[in-house]
Amino acid sequence: MPGNAFVYGTLMAEEVLRSLLRRVPTNKPAVLAGYKRYRVRHASFPAILPAQPEDRVQGKVLLGLSKAELQRLDVYESGMYVRTRVNPVAEGGERVTADVYVWREENRDDLELSAGDWSYGEWRKTNLSRWVGASASEEDDQSGQSDAMVTWCDGV
Repeated sequence: MPGNAFVYGTLMAEEVLRSLLRRVPTNKPAVLAGYKRYRVRHASFPAILPAQPEDRVQGKVLLGLSKAELQRLDVYESGMYVRTRVNPVAEGGERVTADVYVWREENRDDLELSAGDWSYGEWRKTNLSRWVGASASEEDDQSGQSDAMVTWCDGV
């Protein structure tokens, strides 16, 4: 049965999705209420935690993911996160049921709580090529895949 995922960090990049899932799923911009995004200490990826109802996280909803694709996302997100069911609002006002990866509360000390929100634009400029490899970010590889990312997740 297909599923959806709300993503708010590195998985917003089509290059990362292509490397990880071997395709770019249909997706829509979306907002998740009641959560806040933080920088992770000594890392280039973000995390979210439950917050006040008025707090918002901007991201995307990936639509129609297969069970195998959701399992790949589980491996990618590792044990630092827990997959949680949420209802973000997609572009156009549609409320969507989706899974999201929430930072585990016991790892809260690893977050930079006062450093300000993580920036997707800044991450793309400074980390994307290292994240997926030069060939994937330049899209000169015919398969559009990063061999390292695919190898890492092929066990799923």
